[in-house]
This record gives sequence, structure tokens and C-alpha cells, in this order.
Amino acid sequence: MSNCHDHEDQKDHKDQKDHKDHKKPLHCVKEILKEILKAQNIAKESDECKISCKHSIDELLGESSTKLKKNTIPFILYCKGDCDPFKATGIATFTDRHSKKKKFVCFETFIFRIKDLDDKCAVLELLAFKYEKKDHKDSCPNCNADHFSSPCCQVDLEEVDDLVKTGICINVDLACFCAISCLPAVSLKC
Repeated sequence: MSNCHDHEDQKDHKDQKDHKDHKKPLHCVKEILKEILKAQNIAKESDECKISCKHSIDELLGESSTKLKKNTIPFILYCKGDCDPFKATGIATFTDRHSKKKKFVCFETFIFRIKDLDDKCAVLELLAFKYEKKDHKDSCPNCNADHFSSPCCQVDLEEVDDLVKTGICINVDLACFCAISCLPAVSLKC
């Protein structure tokens, strides 16, 4: 997990176009999100910690031993103040197979994908799992399929290939976050 400290001491890498920028140490949530977005955009076109933001960026850019084409670095954000993981609610619609009527469906997630970034805000896409495994939620206190109390409750024993884009995006103020934890780079489908 990367913390946002000594923010003023960090240089703005805005003007650096070199593809190798991601090898520099990243400390701030905004800097990491900028690098993730840049890496995801490069992946569309074309070691320290085993699980880290740097490792995930390297995976996405094809600089690790992983051979599969990756297009996303999922991540978890931590709110300033209480430092709790940030959880967002998404609401979508679907057509019921039986009644043929449009209905709402609501879900919560701790896992996001960066879509866009400016000086103070980011557009995040909410990520979800296709299928919820109810049996392993029973082993986690305060976990159930309808409400996740922690990121671990949401991801434990889920299939990596079941993580999907939802198409639901939210705008967030980056000043609200103090830390980011990157998941391994993945190939997401809609």
C-alpha cells in the first residue's frame, strides 16, 4: 500500500514522456493513479514486492514474465482521516427475464479502475465479480453476499476471470484519499 506523505517534496512528472517513468518511486495516490492510467492506455495499444503498484504497472506494460495481455490495474483506495477502505455504491438497470420489465440492481465495491484523471479529480469505474460465492462469505465475520464489510470479504476465493467492468463510473476528489493498494494487473472484459 502506498501512502501519501511528503506530497510537496514530490516532483510533478507531467512533462516527462519517457515510457520508463514508471520505474521511479511513486508515493502519492494521484501520482500512482496517473501512472496506472498511462500504463492502461499503453496496454490498449500495444522485483521488489510481488504484489504492488509498480509490479502491476510493469505487468501491464509487458515488462514482467507474465505472457497474457493485461488491460487493467484494479486498485483499492483508502480514505483520509479514518484510513478505511473506500467503498462505492453502483446502481444499474437490467431487463428481468421473466417479467421483461426493467429493474434496478444495486451493488457495493471496494475495487476500481481508473478511467480519467485531472489535477484534483479522477473518474473511477466500479469493478465487480460476475458471480458471488456465498459459501466462502460465511467464513468471514460480517461478510455476506449483499454487503461487504471489507475488501477481503469481497475478493476472497473469487476467480480472477470473474472480475468485470460494470460501465458505472463515479467522480472522486483525490484530496479525500491517503493511500492506494494495487491488485495484480488483469485482463478485464465488459
